[in-house]
Amino acid sequence: MTLSRTLSYCLNFKILILFFFLPAVLCAQDDSISEPFVFIQKILVEGNKRTKTGTVLRELRFETGDSLPLGNLQTVLERSRLLLLNLGVFTEVNLSVAEWGHERQVDILVHVTEGWYVYPVPILSLSDRNVNVWWNEFDHSFKRVNYGLDWSQLNLTGRADVLKAKAQFGYTNSYELFYRSPGFNRSRTLGLEASLSYGRAHELPYQTTANKLEFLRVREAWQIEQLRASITLISRPKLFISQSLTLEYRDNQVSDTIAKVLNPDYYLDGKNRQRHFSAIYTLSFDYRDFRPYPLKGWRAYFEVRKNGLLPTDDLHLFRAFVEWNQYFSFNKWLSLELKGKLRSSLPRGKPPQSNNQALGYGGNLVRGYDYYVIDGLDFGLLHTSWHLQILDRHFNLGMFMPVKAYRKLPLKVYLAVNNDLGWTNDPHYAATNPLTNRILYGYGPGLDFVLYYDKSIRFEWTWNDHGEGGFFLRVNTGF
Repeated sequence: MTLSRTLSYCLNFKILILFFFLPAVLCAQDDSISEPFVFIQKILVEGNKRTKTGTVLRELRFETGDSLPLGNLQTVLERSRLLLLNLGVFTEVNLSVAEWGHERQVDILVHVTEGWYVYPVPILSLSDRNVNVWWNEFDHSFKRVNYGLDWSQLNLTGRADVLKAKAQFGYTNSYELFYRSPGFNRSRTLGLEASLSYGRAHELPYQTTANKLEFLRVREAWQIEQLRASITLISRPKLFISQSLTLEYRDNQVSDTIAKVLNPDYYLDGKNRQRHFSAIYTLSFDYRDFRPYPLKGWRAYFEVRKNGLLPTDDLHLFRAFVEWNQYFSFNKWLSLELKGKLRSSLPRGKPPQSNNQALGYGGNLVRGYDYYVIDGLDFGLLHTSWHLQILDRHFNLGMFMPVKAYRKLPLKVYLAVNNDLGWTNDPHYAATNPLTNRILYGYGPGLDFVLYYDKSIRFEWTWNDHGEGGFFLRVNTGF
């Protein structure tokens, strides 16, 4: 593909994103000056047995001594309720006016129901990228199943912090230790994350051909070993704005068969080991109403990553990534979701093939291309989804649910119509991968189930512009 055609694709993609996102309203003027105000005299918190009261108060859109327009009071209370649910430690939150005093002074009651904090979840997972790849391309072999234990201790000290430990065996081995504290200082504006992980596998995808991963498996020898350590400082001076700085170290090693025989470009020049330090900076503006399944608001996310901080590091790569999510709620039942992502890399020289991943990995996917990977230095992605709510009910599971906090089951069901556009730029490895350097399109309906506010199950029927299609299952457990 010529340079002019590549630039034309890139320009058309940017114009398409601007067409969708420019109409977004980022700010609203307050026209309620003439309305009567109420004054917050006291805030009462109840139901928090483990959670610190300060952790609850930090998430509210108001504090003691504030004044609010009377007509806007319920809106502010509802927004605060969703912010508390976004902490991930409560199964139910209610805010109400506890008492009306003289001269429109009010007491606000915040009632929370704490969830179950200890999750010793057995691991029974697949080593493949998704269920469909495992089922159709590897004959749903149970030899490719991983097993172990993933232990999560939520709300460890009552400050919405998380401690996780993982031990996984089977097809791939993985051992992880992770801790996150969203607010360790007195004003709860500074957070901290730390993680340490080690993994190894007998099988490794060593290159991409025809946009499919090629694997080498040797039962008698480990094909890859990976060590990763990181520490992150998070700053959240305001409720909806946060930034972070991460320092990371990685040590990756593959077998000589891969590095010297099958793919000398895996780490470049036939090297079988890659060690480097990295620095990652992120900035996030999050004004969504409800993070696990937002219907209204917007989110902007920026990330710059520098792999290779020392001259002796084996990898030197700079990447910039931006994501914009916009949600339009037209009424109680109908909403529109727009997600746009762009990534670019420097230098423009040939990267190690192991660091050339773009679409098809993680959440960067054009639905309908689940069986493919599209590598590249740069990529663009646009998701469009219409959501029609067809069910919103609370179920009482009674004695069928032994954990009291989960006996009330909130369930929402949405009919979705999805359309995705994606594009990658790969100037170095595109010769054997025909889906690279072209616009990709996927579409189809879906049925989304949202349970307990932070857990979702999505059933999607999706086709791509080659006429290939299938049924895909996507699960988000919320932790």
